[in-house]
Amino acid sequence: MSATARILRVVEPLIFGRRWITLAILLGITAFLGYQAIQLKPNAGWLKMVPKEHPYMQTFLEYYDDFGGANTILVALKNHDGDIYQPDFMEKLRQLTDDVFFIPGVDRARVNSIFTPNIIYVEVTPTGLSGSTVVPGDYAPTPEMMKTLRSNVSKANVVGRLVSEDHTAAMVVAELIDRDPQTGKPLDYTEVGDKLEEIRAKYETGDTTVHIIGFAKVVDDMTDASTQVVGFFALTLVLTGILLWLYTGSFMLGLLPLLCSIAAVIWELGLLHLAGFGLDPFAILVPFLILAVSVSHGVQYVNGWAAEVADDDRAPFGASLATFRRLAIPGTVALITDVAGFATIYMINIDVIREMSLNAAFGMASIIITNKALMPVLLTLVRVRDRETFKRRQLKREAMGDALWRFIARHFTSTKPAVATLLICGVALGWAIWKYDDLTVGSAQEGVPELRPDSRFNRDARLIGNHFSLGVDQFKVILETVPNGCVDYEVMAAMDRFAWHMKNEPGVRETMSLLTLAQLAYAGLSEGRLNAFVVPRNQYALAQSTALVPTTTGLLNDDCSAMVINSFTTDHKASTIRNLVNKVKDYRKNELEAEDVHLALASGNVGVMAATNEVVKDKEIEIVFWVYVVVLTFLWLSFRTLSGVVCVALPLSLVSICAYGVMASLGIGMKVATLPVIALAVGIGVDYGIYIYSVLASGLRNGLSLEEAYYRTLHKTGKAVVFTGIALGLGVATWLFSDLQFQADMGLMLVFMFTANMFGAILVLPALARFFAHEERKHAGKDLSGGAEFATDEAGR
Repeated sequence: MSATARILRVVEPLIFGRRWITLAILLGITAFLGYQAIQLKPNAGWLKMVPKEHPYMQTFLEYYDDFGGANTILVALKNHDGDIYQPDFMEKLRQLTDDVFFIPGVDRARVNSIFTPNIIYVEVTPTGLSGSTVVPGDYAPTPEMMKTLRSNVSKANVVGRLVSEDHTAAMVVAELIDRDPQTGKPLDYTEVGDKLEEIRAKYETGDTTVHIIGFAKVVDDMTDASTQVVGFFALTLVLTGILLWLYTGSFMLGLLPLLCSIAAVIWELGLLHLAGFGLDPFAILVPFLILAVSVSHGVQYVNGWAAEVADDDRAPFGASLATFRRLAIPGTVALITDVAGFATIYMINIDVIREMSLNAAFGMASIIITNKALMPVLLTLVRVRDRETFKRRQLKREAMGDALWRFIARHFTSTKPAVATLLICGVALGWAIWKYDDLTVGSAQEGVPELRPDSRFNRDARLIGNHFSLGVDQFKVILETVPNGCVDYEVMAAMDRFAWHMKNEPGVRETMSLLTLAQLAYAGLSEGRLNAFVVPRNQYALAQSTALVPTTTGLLNDDCSAMVINSFTTDHKASTIRNLVNKVKDYRKNELEAEDVHLALASGNVGVMAATNEVVKDKEIEIVFWVYVVVLTFLWLSFRTLSGVVCVALPLSLVSICAYGVMASLGIGMKVATLPVIALAVGIGVDYGIYIYSVLASGLRNGLSLEEAYYRTLHKTGKAVVFTGIALGLGVATWLFSDLQFQADMGLMLVFMFTANMFGAILVLPALARFFAHEERKHAGKDLSGGAEFATDEAGR
């Protein structure tokens, strides 16, 4: 008895022996997991997006309390009718500062505005040094006070940071704490986003606009778009259902794969909640992917069942049992391969990617149950009232594609067409390898790539970038030295040279450090002489000028053993980030001469992105390698022949490599949100390939010619693969109209991968089999693959 027969002998009684009990158990589990799924809540977190073990993040976390994090929100108030020095505008800015200050999750010690007491100015008067807050303690919205504020702003070095270059806008900058310090619960970004929108509605009038950017606003906008995502989910379901109805010719048969696929998604989301996770907005598309894979397997099963009823005159029970015997093992092997493939993504030590890995693995494991247990049981309950009419219609539908299947089988299994097909594949491979160098690891465009370029967030980001030197994109380098380093001339001179070096790098708008304010103070102490804007060599003069800069500025720690050089970048494109990181490394290696000085990378949101990009780049090839190790292992276990491995794996790898070329051509960067899609490409391709090759190999072992075996393969399984590729491609094509840019990008990628894998399985696989068919014939009469043979069982006739 073969291994396949032994497995089926154990499994069949569990599914078919007491099918009503099996159905009741599966429906009960579905109801329970459905209850768990409806309790699932969005669970975004800024720290989930960062690789905490990366050296940059170790620096970031070490100095988090001293210099703050990178999870900031920027709220700009813009006056379209004059400058900011008007009583009504200033009153709005004061109230807006208070409202931002009291948003839940805001670190109130790090709120910056010209109205906060940590923003001061220093000036030299005839009686000595004088300094105060920019907004005096006796502030009142009067014309006289407006003149005072204009003067104080010019002396506080806040133009370009908290006041726009043209003095028509002012900024409130706040930093968020990822967890509530009292309860320890994660920050609710939806609540933060709602508060920010309340602020926008409160202060935005005809002459005044409010512009908000920051990670919290990105998450909130993506969460708000989830309603639209659910709409696309429903549209995909309806479109797929209609196509299934047309394909099967029966509303019930079209409905069953859809119901089982919905059940798989319910199981996935329920298991995710049971495991203690929420649904991260960046993983909101994973349920779509689970639905797609489930539909692919469901179509194969319904197609096989209908063929058994029409061709072999079986009763519904016997047809379901025969189809189960033919498809259960190869289908389960394909899904186990998918589970293992997605599990390899867990190797990337970024929490959100690990959550996506578990999410997808839960979904793939759920498909094994819903498609290989629930679907067979449901099909045994289908009643074919007029079997002759059903057979006649089914045979008519099957005959419609016979001419095409015969054409493909005749031409793509012949030597010359097979060689031509493989040469075309070689050209495609060469193009993809050539384009691979253009693939960007990280963001490939300005603004936030998850949202449309014309979204409110990206419009706000452009306005803030055009009016302020300070933006949300900050690249912080930590200068580490001995305690009291800020009164050591050599240390401060090294900081000055490095800050000047960074300021002149492409992609940097402005730099800011302790010296930015200390030099201003020293010039003031020197009666405003222009040649006094320098680093004083005298230790006491240096101490006097740096002492005027408090630690609340976030530019130095308590004992001055660490100081920040903050570079405000023009954008967060991967090319900009990579250039700045390389420049820091080169400077540190070749130009840094001061002893007891070390430049530590990196903090700020750009520093975090640099760490994330490096982890994704370093792990990308390793992940793909292990995915294919898993795939090749399961292919070998499934077929036990070199031809089986080659014929399935080569088209699969070609599509994966071409996917990189397509991403590079479309300007889609390889980042946290897009990384799992390549794994999905492997999963879909494995499903197609295993179903096609298992039937083909069985025909060859039964003594059929390659052409005839492939014709029967297309007749039994190939048409389901073609339908699935087209139906899923049309379904995800609706994503192109989404307000979420990353959903539209993924829609493009998935349309390519669904169709490319379909063509790979239908056209490239037989071309490869042309040169490996002799190996399968050596195993004539043997069951190596897992039982996907042309069924001869008489059960259920």
